[in-house]
Amino acid sequence: MTNSLRSIRRGPTTPERLLVLIPGYGDTPEPFLDRASMFDPNEQWLVVVVEPQTPSERGPYWYNVDENGPEPDALASALAGIDSLCAALLTETGLSQDELIIAGFSQGGALALAHLVDPTSTVTPGAVAALASYLPSRDQQLIDLSRASQRPILFAHGEDDELVEPIRGRSASKALHRADALVTWVEVSGGHRFDTPLADELAAWLDALSRGELPHAPPI
Repeated sequence: MTNSLRSIRRGPTTPERLLVLIPGYGDTPEPFLDRASMFDPNEQWLVVVVEPQTPSERGPYWYNVDENGPEPDALASALAGIDSLCAALLTETGLSQDELIIAGFSQGGALALAHLVDPTSTVTPGAVAALASYLPSRDQQLIDLSRASQRPILFAHGEDDELVEPIRGRSASKALHRADALVTWVEVSGGHRFDTPLADELAAWLDALSRGELPHAPPI
């Protein structure tokens, strides 16, 4: 599949680590790349921020959600696009899948998680970060939690999040913990916004990974 998603980047020309960052509903990539200095101040990572695939007056988005859950075709298209982008970036940089981290905020974090556990994904990242996010509902044959086994996964959620209730993130973190993922669950002050303190938690987790550690602080 040819990747058609627009992305922007910053970081070293010969990177040792790759971070693909997926914004949420209504978000453009530029503000997210501007915040890269908050979680990667020393530019250790090649940070690539991708734009949601569907334009609208409210801003670009990945998929709509109704009483039955995410729109299946749009979700599948988004996941295929993310997978294709990651494969192309790995080819371009010569990095291995273990040196790839996929992180996302809100709907973007849902995509990061869904991509990790999707048995049709051709790329399996070394770790995933889901910020103010959840695991989207899909047909069971498209969810294989065992793919997350021994992979570090960060869940960071604002305790006052009014759009994605913390219980949704906690439930997903517990499900992946039961599947032997190396889950870190952190609930912080604030609401549904990609800023401090969510960015601080992402920074600490990425720093641990860059030192060769496998952070693990599962939900209680």
